[in-house]
Amino acid sequence: MNILLVFLAIALIGIVLYVTIKRRKPWKFLVVILIIIIGILFLTGFRFTASSALPIGSSVIEDINTNYGKAILYENVNDNTFGLAKVKRNLGFLYHYSGGTSKYAVERNKPFQVAGYGSNEEDGFMIGVRITNSDIKYIVVGNHLRNLTPTDKYHFNLETVKKYSDSYHIEEVTINHAFFVLNEYSEETWTIRALDKDGNLIADKLFGMDEVRYIDW
Repeated sequence: MNILLVFLAIALIGIVLYVTIKRRKPWKFLVVILIIIIGILFLTGFRFTASSALPIGSSVIEDINTNYGKAILYENVNDNTFGLAKVKRNLGFLYHYSGGTSKYAVERNKPFQVAGYGSNEEDGFMIGVRITNSDIKYIVVGNHLRNLTPTDKYHFNLETVKKYSDSYHIEEVTINHAFFVLNEYSEETWTIRALDKDGNLIADKLFGMDEVRYIDW
């Protein structure tokens, strides 16, 4: 943002000086200045659309408007991986890639893969999920079960989500993906579960677990 203002200020000063001293055909100088500004902006990563600010080879799966610009779940069409991006909006019409995570793929024989980016309330916390098991209908983020360990058996379904609605975020799977933009990273927001069309638990990734697992009890 500050760099952008500097460029614009230099351009305006140049135009004023040219018109003041030369007093002739200022439009030629204006065209040159605009070309230089646009070139510098592109070299420094600014773009006119949020999708074009993503890494090369990216295709947007879903984007969500935020206070800073857009949170984006995208796919890399070159290697079929997916990632998350924070794309900031500047001056109302320019976008700039401002961080993210990439190169996520579903591990073999796993029902889904999770990617997360962000940590605090100011930037938010994005969660992207790619699903390979066609039986998965819903992805649920959150947890009301305290001190739950990976070895504990527990009861969980869609009715649980409804009963403790303040503790959960739920999204229906669309094109094999689900996308969440939450306030912050926490034990609750890094606990993810998958439900089938009847609302039954299929798989989970509990906080502290590195791997996603099928539920077979």
